[in-house]
Amino acid sequence: MKNRLPLSAVVIVRDAAATIDVALGAVLASDMPREHYELIVVDDASSDVSPTIAARYADTVIRLTGAQSGPAYARNRGAEMARGDVVAFLDIDAIVQPRTLPGMLEMLAEHPGLDAIAASHDDNPAARNFASQYWNLLVHFSEHRHTPLEGALTSGCVAIRRSVLFSVGMYDEWRFGPPSLESIELGKRLTRAGSGVMLSGDLRISPLRRWSLPEVCSEVWNRSSLLARSLGYKRTRLIAPTEVVFTLSQFAAPVLAIVGALLIFTASFAPHSEMKVLAAAGAAIIVANLGVYRFFVRERGIAFTIAVLPVHVLMQCVAAVALCAGRLMRDTVGDRLPDAATQAYAEVGVETWPPVRRVQ
Repeated sequence: MKNRLPLSAVVIVRDAAATIDVALGAVLASDMPREHYELIVVDDASSDVSPTIAARYADTVIRLTGAQSGPAYARNRGAEMARGDVVAFLDIDAIVQPRTLPGMLEMLAEHPGLDAIAASHDDNPAARNFASQYWNLLVHFSEHRHTPLEGALTSGCVAIRRSVLFSVGMYDEWRFGPPSLESIELGKRLTRAGSGVMLSGDLRISPLRRWSLPEVCSEVWNRSSLLARSLGYKRTRLIAPTEVVFTLSQFAAPVLAIVGALLIFTASFAPHSEMKVLAAAGAAIIVANLGVYRFFVRERGIAFTIAVLPVHVLMQCVAAVALCAGRLMRDTVGDRLPDAATQAYAEVGVETWPPVRRVQ
């Protein structure tokens, strides 16, 4: 390939007019000479002015038309156009810190056995509303309990050697349409292929997206059900324990056990005392989630943590039900399949448009 570069930064955009200036401006403000990297923006069928704004910053803008294709598809189209020896995939709803991209290149250069590295989320999300603070802090807590960690990739900012990315078939367009766990699945394939993969606790991004509680519920449901249906709970937890679903679900069994024991104990002494039963249940939940609640107190104070208690329990319930639903779907229907048109093209051997999963 002519005119090779050290890095290609690929940013996926979809109706992101509110955040695109900040996100792309942060990429250009990286502590890296501008001639050492290119900025590629892939617009996933936006209905707003995102492509026009992107053209002010990017070296290349790729416009996908028609139905929205999802981040896995869009990232692969950006990688195919990339000239960099390393391809960094960035979310448009996150701010990359100045040292993150050059730090990734330095890590890859210093460790030849390391083929992919992901940045972690910091504890200072831009959106100040309650739902955004809760969700982003929970993601931060999930990641930083285990970082640095080998084998785990997150979706916010990932840098991969281009040759290695193509050797494992790039992102899985077959199963991952809406944004969810496509980077974790890629990390699993890279690890199985013998590539070094790491989630860094020192290289960070700052979340930009403003979440609502219904959106958080939907995200928890989608991630949990897809994890159980397509990736496998136990296998994925071994390689990527930083996934937020595991933070929400790992306490489910002890909570049920402790609550059940305390309810039986209190009921035997005061069968008509609802307040004692509720107090026992509440104490059991707090004890089971003590680690995450202590983190919330340290980061945002007692008042915020008290407000978080019912929300966190709700999210744990959503995750538990979604995991069961995903497992049921896997046992009865099987893994997620692409739409009928993509399957039809796959049957006749077309691998370029629309995309199909490459033979590995």
